[in-house]
Amino acid sequence: MQFLTEKQLADEIYDTIFYTEKYLLIISPFIQLDKYFKDELFKTHLNNSNVHIILAFGKNENNINKSFNKKDIEFFTKFPNITIIYLPNLHAKYYGNEKKGIITSMNLIDYSFLNNIEFGVLSKKKLFLKKTFFKKSQDKCFNIIESKGYTIFVKRPKYKKKILIGKDYVGSEIELDLIDDLEKRKNIEQINFSFFTNEKYVNSALKEKRKERELLKNNQKNNIIQYGHCIRCNTKIELDLEKPLCKVCYQIWSNYKDPYYPENYCISCGEKKETNLLKPACFNCYKQM
Repeated sequence: MQFLTEKQLADEIYDTIFYTEKYLLIISPFIQLDKYFKDELFKTHLNNSNVHIILAFGKNENNINKSFNKKDIEFFTKFPNITIIYLPNLHAKYYGNEKKGIITSMNLIDYSFLNNIEFGVLSKKKLFLKKTFFKKSQDKCFNIIESKGYTIFVKRPKYKKKILIGKDYVGSEIELDLIDDLEKRKNIEQINFSFFTNEKYVNSALKEKRKERELLKNNQKNNIIQYGHCIRCNTKIELDLEKPLCKVCYQIWSNYKDPYYPENYCISCGEKKETNLLKPACFNCYKQM
C-alpha cells in the first residue's frame, strides 16, 4: 500500500480513470466534471464498449443535482456500457479498476483536485494472491453498492458473435432509466446492481428454438386468461399492460387523463408499489413479463 497526497494522489486517480481496460468503479458523494475530466480522461472510453463504468453517488436527497448535476449525468449516459447507482447515505470515496484501487477523501469534483488538501491510500492487484487489501477493499465496495444502492441508470452493449471466434459490437441499449424519477423525488424501487447482465448477444445462433406450427396452434386454443390487479384499487382484472385499471377506476381516471398520476399497486404481483398508467408494473414483474 502507498500513502498519497496532493499531485501524486490526483495523478494516480487520473491514471486509474484513463488506463482502465475492463471496468472502472467510482464511488463519490459529489460528482462535478471540468473539461479535463470530460475531454481527456473519460472521453477515451466513450466509444469503448469493453469498459464498464460504474458510478455511485449520494447525499442531497431533496435535490440530487447538488451531488451530480444534470449536464454531467447526461454526459455519462452517452457511454456504451455504464451503470449509475444512488447511495443515499454515501460519504466514502473510492476509485478503482481491474488493477488498482484508491481509498481517499477526494470527491470527483474538479475543484477538489485543483485546490483541496486531500489524502488517499493506493493498493494494487497482486497475481496469485487472493486475500489482499486491494481485493478485500474492492469487494467491500461492490457489496455496498449491491446491498445499499438504488440502480437508476443502466446501458449495456450488444454484440454479434463471429463465425469462428470473437464478437462485433452492434450498439447499446438502455435497460433502465430512473434518473427523472429520482430528480422528481419519487419513491423508486431498490433494484440490485447484479440484476443486469454485462452484455447481450443478438446473433441468430443464440435465438430461442423455433416452435412448431401445430404446437403454437394448440397453445393458442388452450390459452388461459391471466389475471392481474387494478393499479388503483387492487381489484382482480385481466393482466394487460395497456389496460391496468378496472372499469370503475378507469372512468375516474378519464376525467383527468393524467398518465403520470401515481397509482398504488403493481398490475402483476398486486403488491403496494408506486406505479402509473405508463409504468403499471414494478420493475421485477415488468422484466418477467
